[in-house]
Amino acid sequence: MTRRERALAIADGRTLVSADPATVSWLTGHVPDIEWGPSPFSAPPFVIVDPAGAIRLVCSEDEAGGLAAEVEAITFPGFALEDADRRARSAELALSLLHGRVAGELASLPGPLARVELDDVGDALQRARAVKDPDEIDGILAAIAIADVGQAAARAALRTGITELELWTETRAAMETAAGGRLPVLADFVTGPRTGEIGGPPTGRRIEEGDLLLVDLVPRVGGYWGDSCATVATAEPPSAVREAHQRALEALAEAKAAIRPGANAGDIDAIARAHLSFPHHTGHGIGLTTHEQPRIVPGNDLQLEPGMVIALEPGTYAEDWGLRVEHVVLVTADGCDTLSRHDLSL
Repeated sequence: MTRRERALAIADGRTLVSADPATVSWLTGHVPDIEWGPSPFSAPPFVIVDPAGAIRLVCSEDEAGGLAAEVEAITFPGFALEDADRRARSAELALSLLHGRVAGELASLPGPLARVELDDVGDALQRARAVKDPDEIDGILAAIAIADVGQAAARAALRTGITELELWTETRAAMETAAGGRLPVLADFVTGPRTGEIGGPPTGRRIEEGDLLLVDLVPRVGGYWGDSCATVATAEPPSAVREAHQRALEALAEAKAAIRPGANAGDIDAIARAHLSFPHHTGHGIGLTTHEQPRIVPGNDLQLEPGMVIALEPGTYAEDWGLRVEHVVLVTADGCDTLSRHDLSL
């Protein structure tokens, strides 16, 4: 089924509405700019799918390009000299397109739309988004390839005496050069005792001999996110670190081996935690958001399906050091394929 067909099945004869950015992108191809924050010349876009299958995007005039061929843009004023209440105009346009019974993602709807009587189908839409179409997998692969470039650059540039920020600058430059332009990138980029804190942004801390670098890179290419993590040592690490790293690799390998259609997300989590203890998820889906279903956490009874893309990232953390390893996998008909290609060696 296409994404539109899945949305229509969820709507089940009702008009479907959502302002969730990931659902909007999923159904329309809209790629929001996330680097400059909330724009004074825009408002959150809405996607509306009528029972006949017509898809409309209510958005700023400035955001009406690059949409899927079957999507009609219904626009309100964008960047302009005159003042305009763009949020009110956006809601007015969306309300004008809602007819008959309505289904939607209630939590995503602001202002007047939040008061529309509708059936909340947010959970069903999130579950549908978890299974990726081939073009979505291609988008994720492109983002993972950039993450792989960043991991290689961080490993090659790591040296004592420079600051985390200096190393981060080299790493990000390599990713953006490979991508041919600016990229939104999230990152944990910590060294030395900071690795025991699980993560955080780079700082002016100078890297010392014997430090570990924990580098978790999450770039977005187009509308889709990649993810990766590795831990790299500046010198031969102590035996406790080497042993913990080996256990993390074993946890990752066994979690991967257990991934297949019908496997239970919580069971995968338990397999990883049999090797070591860590205070975060074992894994999570990626796609149009950085964290989505399936979440590989204790007690999650969601069953895996072909087409799901999962970042698996077991780790372990002590008082003055920590480490984590991560690969992204695609659930296939009989197991999984590893999409990441970066080096996980210590």
